[in-house]
Amino acid sequence: MTGLLFTSVELGLVYALVVLGVFLTFRILNFPDLTVDGSFVTGAASTALALQAGIPGLVAILIGFAAGFLAGSITAFLHIRLGIGKIIAGILSLSMLYTINLRLMGGPNISLLWQENIIGWLKTPANDVYVCIFLFVIVVVAKCTVDWFLQTEIGLRLRATGDNEMTAQSFAINTKTTKYIGIALSNGLVGLAGGLIAQYQGFADINMGVGVIILGFAALMLGEVLTTSNKIPSITTAIIVGAILFQVIINIALRLGLSGTDIKFVTALIVVVALVVGSKSHLSYDK
Repeated sequence: MTGLLFTSVELGLVYALVVLGVFLTFRILNFPDLTVDGSFVTGAASTALALQAGIPGLVAILIGFAAGFLAGSITAFLHIRLGIGKIIAGILSLSMLYTINLRLMGGPNISLLWQENIIGWLKTPANDVYVCIFLFVIVVVAKCTVDWFLQTEIGLRLRATGDNEMTAQSFAINTKTTKYIGIALSNGLVGLAGGLIAQYQGFADINMGVGVIILGFAALMLGEVLTTSNKIPSITTAIIVGAILFQVIINIALRLGLSGTDIKFVTALIVVVALVVGSKSHLSYDK
């Protein structure tokens, strides 16, 4: 049971970064970004390549963040500069990233079993406590950065753009720039999560991003049910807890005998329950 708890917390903390990214696009920017499944793999692949090149694990995950940021920039460019619709832009980016990720990895996967990385080092000897502490610090830094960013002038412009783009433009806000920053930053967080999961699992795979957007959305909805506050720090805290709780539910379901093929159904069910219980629609969040 202890191993189940540690695994749930560790994976929940990693995927909390994905949820923070989904929060920025879906809730703050009101942009249904489907790039996540691709940028997650891009972050994992870039981190894996960095590790193979002898780059330290901490620096490698920052490279994963940068790779995810660039992946999100593709979607932003397609939507903002070329005028392609939000959903179609995400789908096109996802298709492009599939090929890009294959090229990066030189094949369908990269093994990191014999590569030194920060999480593998923390698990020697096998001690999940250190891994949890490390991941917790990463997530807290990311959460505080998001909370701070959304209170800055650029962050306030981002929120105004998501609330009402036409009104934001009437106040001389360059909504194209704010959307570009928001989409790219969101996928940067997703790429960071991909880099961490590659080190955690010991490999990067072309299919490891399948369903990540649904997972992120489910954890987001679950986290929003846990709070009635509209304040940004409370919301980000709740969705991090939601990400951990989501992993606990999934792992318990697997422990009870459900197969891996049933997880997508369980994930969809969590979203349905969260919606029925009272998840919030897009709101203008307070400070």
